[in-house]
Amino acid sequence: MEDLDLGRIERRAWRSYHEDGLMDVAFGLLLVVAFAGSVADRFRWVAYVLLLLVGPALALSKRLVTAPRMGAVEFGPTRKARKRSVVLFIGALVAATMLVPVMLGGYDWLRAHPVIVPVGLGFLVLLAFSGIAYWLDLPRMYVVGLLFGGAFTLTELLDTPVLLLLAGATVALSGAVRLTRFLRRYPKPSGTDGAY
Repeated sequence: MEDLDLGRIERRAWRSYHEDGLMDVAFGLLLVVAFAGSVADRFRWVAYVLLLLVGPALALSKRLVTAPRMGAVEFGPTRKARKRSVVLFIGALVAATMLVPVMLGGYDWLRAHPVIVPVGLGFLVLLAFSGIAYWLDLPRMYVVGLLFGGAFTLTELLDTPVLLLLAGATVALSGAVRLTRFLRRYPKPSGTDGAY
């Protein structure tokens, strides 16, 4: 009974820690930057640099925004194992995305299947977010996966990157709303500097 209560407390703390919407903002910005990179041409390298900065920016935001309000949160081995599972799962998906086309015949095969490839890409994106939703216990990521997967598929099929912008902006805006609620619900205690 005590273990069950501790599990519930940890799960509640975990979900509260991710109520800040920062992950949603980060994912949304990733798609917005991907859109910018697809239309920037000469300045596409700027988008690539920004893509590399999203992850560190998310970690820093967690430290400066979330940690002072939630305190020094140390989750148990089960949560840590789930985080590792997500990293390994997404790494495997990325490897599969790169290897499968090569195994099927390279770019000639890709060009010969103009519908299967976009649908497969969208499915892989959905699968990645489903892994995040399942292992990190964040059900809203299923919705993000559907939105992003659909955006990638339709972008390829309709040959327009605008859908990436719309999907990314929608998720980023949703995250911003969530962040605003989080800041109101958990005001920063006086005398905190953001350190763990």
